[in-house]
This record gives sequence, C-alpha cells and structure tokens, in this order.
Amino acid sequence: MNRLGLFLRDTDVIDRILTGPIKTIMVIGDADSGKTAFCEALAGLLSEHFETGAADLDMGQSHIGPPSTIAWGKAGKGHWDDIEMEDMYFTGALSPPGNLLPLLAGAKKIVESAAKRSEKLVIDTTGLVRGPLGRLLKQYKIELLLPDMVVALEREGELRHIIEGFRLQKTPVFERIDVPGFISFKSVLKRTEYRADKFRKYFSGSRVITVSRSEVGLRFTSTKNNGELAGRLISLRDEMHKDIALGIIEGVDPERDTLLVRTPLAKGAGFSTLVIGTAVISL
Repeated sequence: MNRLGLFLRDTDVIDRILTGPIKTIMVIGDADSGKTAFCEALAGLLSEHFETGAADLDMGQSHIGPPSTIAWGKAGKGHWDDIEMEDMYFTGALSPPGNLLPLLAGAKKIVESAAKRSEKLVIDTTGLVRGPLGRLLKQYKIELLLPDMVVALEREGELRHIIEGFRLQKTPVFERIDVPGFISFKSVLKRTEYRADKFRKYFSGSRVITVSRSEVGLRFTSTKNNGELAGRLISLRDEMHKDIALGIIEGVDPERDTLLVRTPLAKGAGFSTLVIGTAVISL
C-alpha cells in the first residue's frame, strides 16, 4: 500500500477505489495537512493498475504547472513535481481570495480534460478551508466538479462546516482521515521560496518579445484591472482558448501601443490573446 499506510489505519478506502466504480477522488484539507503527500501516494498506487491522472488545483503551491496555474498530467510513482504537464489554466493569482471565478473555471476545464484521458483521477486542492470563504470555495468546487469521493484530511474537525452541507446528498462519498503526526508545518518563507524557485525554473531560457496590443485580444482575471502593467504575470492563449505559455510584462510603450513580454514561448508559436493577471513577480 506504499506510503498510504502512513495515512490509513485500514485498507477499506483503497479497496473501494481499486475495485469499485470510483473514478475521481478529490482531496481537501487545511494548509500543511499532507494533501499533496496523500495525493502522490494514492496516485502512485493507482498508476500501477490504471491510467491515472493527477490534477493540481493549488495555484499558489503548484507542483505540476507553474505557480498561478491549475494543471494536470499523467501520474506515476514519483513526486508530482516530476510529472510532465499535459495542460494548464492560468488563474492570474497566487491565492484564491479575490480570484474565485478564474479558479473555479480553471478547475472545471482542467478536471474535464484530465478525466477524458484517465481511468482514475486524483485531485489536489488549495488549503483554503476555514471561514465563510473557505466553506464557499470548497462546497462550490465539489458541486462543480462532482467527484466520486472526497477524502477529507483533518486534525480537529476543521472541515465539518464544509462536509455538513452534503450530508444528505447521495454523492460524493466523503472519507475523513486524521492528519498523521509526521506532517510538519511550512513557514511562509518556505512557501515563498518554493514558489520563487518554480518561477525561476519555468522562465529559465526565456526571451523577450514585443506584442502589439492592437493585434491581440486582451482579457483580465480580475475586476481590478487598472494600474501599472509592468511586472504583471500574464498568459499567452491560443485561438482555441488554451494557455500555451506564461509571461511577465517587462515594459510598456504607450506611443507604439506595445508590450515587452518575457516568456518561454517557443519561437513561431502563435497566440491570439493576452490574459493579464493580478500577480506581480520579479525573477
């Protein structure tokens, strides 16, 4: 049962996933509850028997795609950081507050894409579960994606206010699991450093291109679309609504109405739209 034995006291949950009709398994929990470790272990086990997809919906601590994105790939026995990304969706931000619409839209698109090409699908989520916002986000994410099973990793009943809203529904099935004692808390600094390292790796070997604003469509991920564009994180999207590369606006030329964009986009790759996020980053 590989690393799952560190989370589970018995094998009943795994037996039902392996032998039953359960296809999509969403994992929810507070920050530092072991969600990703559990997802890696579960997906690793399932990949021994099924074509298994891994969907990463945590745009702040992304393991499959770059930060600010929701992404999926084919799971294996290793860490999710090593998974080759199949598809991504740009949310424009590094945390859910103020960005629920692109987060939910991206979750729906990515999970649908992954489910079409997977026999089993494991879905990791953000650690926002507390308070009215956490409850609203998780309940509507569950309703929108409608997984077959939700695994709830909790310490002291912090997910009860989310789960109670579904107690009379036929689906999904909820399984509560205690957070193991070996799961440690990450500092804000460690999370920030992880995200910065992911950005550095993603943009390594990038180049600067000039984009005429009159030749592309412009979209924004938030109503707060005014203000300085320099430093803003963006996505380059093709005509089929697919995010093909991220970029950073490095300069604006108002006279020529152009943007200087740093991006790892391959030379010759076409794009039709710039999606401008709220996150501001520097490498």
